[in-house]
Amino acid sequence: MTDDSIPTKSVSKRQMQELCQKHQLIEKIKNKGLKPVLLKERHANPLKSGQVFCTYSQLLSYQDSNANEVMKAHQYQKPDGSLGASKMPDPVWMFIDGIIYKLERKY
Repeated sequence: MTDDSIPTKSVSKRQMQELCQKHQLIEKIKNKGLKPVLLKERHANPLKSGQVFCTYSQLLSYQDSNANEVMKAHQYQKPDGSLGASKMPDPVWMFIDGIIYKLERKY
């Protein structure tokens, strides 16, 4: 989405997680109501990420049944296929009720 007329709000990591929970996005992912699309993937640095060697750092887009992007999230996928860190996708961007929510940048 690149329409400049869509309102955008920067929110904290905690607020992003609360929005995700309020709108049951993780449940929708688990129930296959949102389709994951891999956007980026690279090996995570074990020293910086705290993850085991050969873990992937991934950015995914989650889309509804009409292929509308609802959420972008980061996750660590370990070599055995399980998710590292929080064991869940970590939202960084959402489109809810006509508003784009972006994770605040740390400078």
